[in-house]
Amino acid sequence: MAARAGVGLSTVSNALNRPQVLAAETLARVQAAIDDLGYVRNDAARSLRLGSSRAIGVIVSEASSPFFADVTQAATIALGDRNYSTLVGNAVQNASIEKQLIELFESQRVRGLLIAPMSGNPPGLSSIVNRGVPVIFLDLSAATDQFCSVAVDDTLGATLAMQHLESLGRSRIALVRGPEGLPQIASRSAGALDFAQQGGMRCEEIVTSGYFVQAGLEAAAVIASRRPDERPDAIFAVNDLLAMGVVSGLLDRGIGVPRDIAVVGYDDVSVAAVARVPLTTLRQPAREIGARAAALLMDEIESPETHQHESTRFLPELIVRASTVG
Repeated sequence: MAARAGVGLSTVSNALNRPQVLAAETLARVQAAIDDLGYVRNDAARSLRLGSSRAIGVIVSEASSPFFADVTQAATIALGDRNYSTLVGNAVQNASIEKQLIELFESQRVRGLLIAPMSGNPPGLSSIVNRGVPVIFLDLSAATDQFCSVAVDDTLGATLAMQHLESLGRSRIALVRGPEGLPQIASRSAGALDFAQQGGMRCEEIVTSGYFVQAGLEAAAVIASRRPDERPDAIFAVNDLLAMGVVSGLLDRGIGVPRDIAVVGYDDVSVAAVARVPLTTLRQPAREIGARAAALLMDEIESPETHQHESTRFLPELIVRASTVG
């Protein structure tokens, strides 16, 4: 390329890495040589040589979740504005896959890692941390001050949901959740059960096979199979997809929402407001979470001497719609 452009090797290097230092005419000559020769920069090899890259790893527990899609998109945009790219890994709610992704991103020499972990101490994380890679916890407060974290107060969210149902005179609550394992779900479940116990409300748990619409339909079938006087008069589902499945399943069986059973979800995904019955839910600021996590990571990467670890904790907001007050 240097020979084709009639410049020195350092000029080619500047064109690839610091184009702003070159005169426009010189940069154009080098770019023309690059185009003529069909050169494609090998960032993987460069990363191995330098020990780091301009790529950021992002690991979420379930990439198909609308909530995590919004978090990831906001982080990707914020990182892109600082000329970093993102590599997104989906752990599909499996700790073994999560560990494999951490190891993969370590081998790719990512410059930083955003992770929505399956637990407070993800297996395999210590190795990438020991290599000096900054890590930010997403949607979960870190157990130690070793990491920054950006999360939501899920216990408060569950309390707000139960307070709302109590204010409507509902006293027989069904807590619909998938297999407990995620810390966020555990916090929502514990918050709902604690509030019910303290307030003298009846709260049963209905455990489904997962966290998506089909699992909500399963929960609705269980509830509808009971005599009317044995059914709950309200449901708190731990996410919106479960809640929307519950609503559809109840309506299909002639059970009114909210006439017979009020339903509250969690997340406020984009389709919650236009669901079959617009859904009362707890809004999580997904885009703010992603953007804040990216900002903390950039500060730790670019200003390590002055960076201070911090835990950002957003508050959920109750959004009341027709599934409880229609």
